[in-house]
Amino acid sequence: MTAVRGQRLRSALVASLFAIPLAAPAPAEELADRQFFWRPSLQARSVFEDDAYADGSRRDGDASFQFVPRLEAAWRTSAYEIEADVAGDLRRYTHEKTLNDQFVRAYVSGEAGLVPGLTLRVSDAYVPQPVRLGMPEDSTANLLQTNRLEAEVRYWRELPEGRELSIGLRGTRFDSPGFAALVPGPGGSPVVDPSFQASFWGGGGFLRFQNAVGKRSAVYLLGDAQYRSFDQSSASDHAQGSVLLGFRTHFLRSFGFEVEGGAGVLDFSGGDLVPRFLGRAELLYRTARGWRLALGLHNRFAADLAGNDFTDATGRLVIERFFGNRTAATLTTFVSLLDAASASPRRNGFGGVELVLRRQITRRVQLGLSYRYWENAGSFAADDFQQNRIAFGLSYRH
Repeated sequence: MTAVRGQRLRSALVASLFAIPLAAPAPAEELADRQFFWRPSLQARSVFEDDAYADGSRRDGDASFQFVPRLEAAWRTSAYEIEADVAGDLRRYTHEKTLNDQFVRAYVSGEAGLVPGLTLRVSDAYVPQPVRLGMPEDSTANLLQTNRLEAEVRYWRELPEGRELSIGLRGTRFDSPGFAALVPGPGGSPVVDPSFQASFWGGGGFLRFQNAVGKRSAVYLLGDAQYRSFDQSSASDHAQGSVLLGFRTHFLRSFGFEVEGGAGVLDFSGGDLVPRFLGRAELLYRTARGWRLALGLHNRFAADLAGNDFTDATGRLVIERFFGNRTAATLTTFVSLLDAASASPRRNGFGGVELVLRRQITRRVQLGLSYRYWENAGSFAADDFQQNRIAFGLSYRH
């Protein structure tokens, strides 16, 4: 049995490395001034994962082949703009056929100016969404096709002495098919619903006031409030709000810094009000020799697809090196801690590291190779796992 398993793992790895996978990023700057543009692209990628289900119980490993045809289009005028981004996402596995799946990634939006300073934006996103926090967001086993329809009215005004005011109101309708989920049960204790539908109505608004400090810096005040009302589970209904004071600066050409801090509250239906500290800090540094460093820290509210809300504390470091105009290497590492805010009392910790190598073969074709290690090791042991992932891809963008 050990020999057979080893042979299967080696064959999957070989298949993942030599089946051309690919995708290429694309500059759109030269199209920014055109009234109408469209751009097709194709991504193909082969992926090897030693735990394709990301559940800690299957360690045989498997290779998948992923193809993403995509079309981007936009119509822009001085009064309005319409954008569309439609892609297919076909995934086929060598051995684990139950993971074979296909998704649609379709995003359509329109924005129009109603009166000076007042805009209306309507968007619809028919896209796969991750079900559980703590699993990779691109993991096939963690994706569910969903639809989000959203409308936002925003007012922006420039005030004297470098001040700016922005106010917005938004409404959301979200729909999803049924899936197995851990949801709040009687008394707030979590229970498993094998066919939970995360469909909900939502709404909210924000206010942002900014005051310039010199030419390269600004302080700002940001208030945000939102509410979700689920069709199927009233115990998942919740409201949250936050107030943050921030400062950002780009006083050097190679250095940028932004920090904000404040407080937020989370209120579940029938639950206690949960006040939390919220904050964020980001540091960006570039050198003339092709190095880029980004360091980010945040403590914020986060929600999974079932409506369970957490406080998400995450630290992330990105180091990037450019070798001329055609080659780049990016190293990313992060650590996250999810602390249940109300509905599902548990903690979960996870983190990972990823190395990505990119080579621009021609103006339209890019080759990519990546390795990622992901580990979930929180106090909720049922979802602990370790996963190694190798991807080899090629992309073409017209």
